[in-house]
Amino acid sequence: MQHTQGRVPDQGLFILPDGTEFMVTINAFFDESGKFKDHTVVTFGGIASPAAEINPFAEDWGRYLYMNGLKYLTMKEALNANRPLSEKNPALGFDARAEALLPFIGCVRKHLQVIVGTALDVDAFTKLPSHYHQFLGNDPFFTAFLRTLIEVLGLTHPDDKLTVICDDDEQMAPPMYKLYRRVKLVDSDARNKLKGLCFADDEYLFALQAADMISSLIRREADKRFFNTPYDYERLFIALTAQPRPSEEKIWGCNISFADKQTLEQLAEDLKNAKKPNETKR
Repeated sequence: MQHTQGRVPDQGLFILPDGTEFMVTINAFFDESGKFKDHTVVTFGGIASPAAEINPFAEDWGRYLYMNGLKYLTMKEALNANRPLSEKNPALGFDARAEALLPFIGCVRKHLQVIVGTALDVDAFTKLPSHYHQFLGNDPFFTAFLRTLIEVLGLTHPDDKLTVICDDDEQMAPPMYKLYRRVKLVDSDARNKLKGLCFADDEYLFALQAADMISSLIRREADKRFFNTPYDYERLFIALTAQPRPSEEKIWGCNISFADKQTLEQLAEDLKNAKKPNETKR
């Protein structure tokens, strides 16, 4: 699986002085981009950071919204450079629109620690063997959700407690909860860490607006990587995933997976092999 940047070895989301140990609550905010019936790529992405860092982030995010004359940021509208971003800041054209959105990316990197996400090739997913779909369903979104959740779990300290907040979607919420429960049942590490899954309106949670931004940019970058489809906001993705600047930013990880045809076929093979030991016991 292709990644942007690598995982920081043996490092939790919260860096403590030597010899210091205490429980840290991690909040992870996620959103999807692209429905598999309408898009070539489906993504699920967002941010994870200690809960104590969310309020300073939100204060800055709210300030950038005010400066741009926005009540909230939604990428479905913000990436349409032919329509004004707002009455206060039209930012018409791709260059002007990118300039208006760059401070929001800077806000994420300044205050929050990890960007995570998964992008899947929809056509390759639909052609996977039947045993894979029997286990994880016919919608690639749920594979993206599961792999992103596992990625965050791998980035956290064994004693961290993780709360997952997703954009509210009536259709997706029940299956997501079932997957969340399944992960907790089969994985003792997840059972110890995962302490909540909830759904919220991104209009009122700035971190979910950031997740929307991240997931949307990942989808466009994946379209480029999978199908050589150019897009006008590559500058924003480059800024989002740039090497961390420790003196200026809290961001230290950008773990984005691009699951192409070869990767998905390997996932299906791994799942098939994982099921064989159980079958032999019967």
